[in-house]
Amino acid sequence: MMQRLSEKKEIILKIVCFGDSLTFGYNVAHKEKWHVIVEKKTGIQMQNSGINGDTTDGMLARIQQQVFAAKPDGVILMGGYNDIFFNHSWQSAAQNMKIMVERCRGQNLLVVVAIPPPILLPVAFKDGGEAIDFKKSAVMVEAYCQWLRDFTATAQLPILDFRSAIDWTDQDLYLDGIHQSPAGHQRMAGRLIEFMGKQSWL
Repeated sequence: MMQRLSEKKEIILKIVCFGDSLTFGYNVAHKEKWHVIVEKKTGIQMQNSGINGDTTDGMLARIQQQVFAAKPDGVILMGGYNDIFFNHSWQSAAQNMKIMVERCRGQNLLVVVAIPPPILLPVAFKDGGEAIDFKKSAVMVEAYCQWLRDFTATAQLPILDFRSAIDWTDQDLYLDGIHQSPAGHQRMAGRLIEFMGKQSWL
């Protein structure tokens, strides 16, 4: 049986943050991105391997080159929203997340699954136009996030909750109802540092 993250004894020196625009930090200055803030405050190297607009299909296609080849101590997996926006389904994202978790475990990496922040519907409606049905997407996002909670519990994986662990009702935490502002990145960084402390990384 795989050891739980908290049972690992390795020193954590490098983490790959793997995902889409929420990981990359869309339209936010480099120094204001959540992973950069965490790196400066903890000394743990945080490699950002997020790509704007990516789906979990894309993540799966590049995991070898951008995660395993980097030889990190661990990986934070956060993706799936674009699958819902563009493919109108969360089930394929769930399957891809399962595959990525197993491949990371096969590389003996510490694996953390992250629940992304919620969509702020009033702002997303305003800025998203008619290209995406955010109201329907939000329902699928809820189902997907619940699946992530259930999956990580069954797989005995730690879950990094950027969703319910932070109060996202303030519109100033968003750029457009989906992507976080610098203030939102500060909240995410604080949540990750708190998580690291509980996992005895710090």
